[in-house]
Amino acid sequence: MIDVTSSSVALVDTNILVYAYDLSDLSKHTVARELIENLSDDGRLLFSTQVLNEFCSVMMRPSRTPPLSPAELVDVIRELEAISQVVPVTAALTRRALKAMPRHAMSFWDALIWAAAVENAAAIIYTEDFQDGRDVDGVRFVNPFSPGARLQGT
Repeated sequence: MIDVTSSSVALVDTNILVYAYDLSDLSKHTVARELIENLSDDGRLLFSTQVLNEFCSVMMRPSRTPPLSPAELVDVIRELEAISQVVPVTAALTRRALKAMPRHAMSFWDALIWAAAVENAAAIIYTEDFQDGRDVDGVRFVNPFSPGARLQGT
């Protein structure tokens, strides 16, 4: 069982959300589902609209077996909205991301995810795309798939 004991909000990145719906790697699928369920049950689950849009793009790719249809994704997005807080990408968020890029050596898209966490008081971003354990201005990146990962946020 994943221990998610912090009381702060946690943002889940696109790759974790994809694993939650992708059965090709059952180990990662199980971890991702459990993480999302635990965060949701605790009222701490946060997604940005960027994450949901990237998720839809990935899940509709013709190379996926099988790809999800737009109609199926409408249902999935409704389910995700019901179990989490979804925050928009705003102009202020974009400005924060642009300022962070050179300071923290992040790509634009990664900085935008980080900015969504900062703007919404999320202390953790669950992702496998950043250096596990890295802290950027009070936001910690946690890879839930790393060996010995304790998904508690402290």
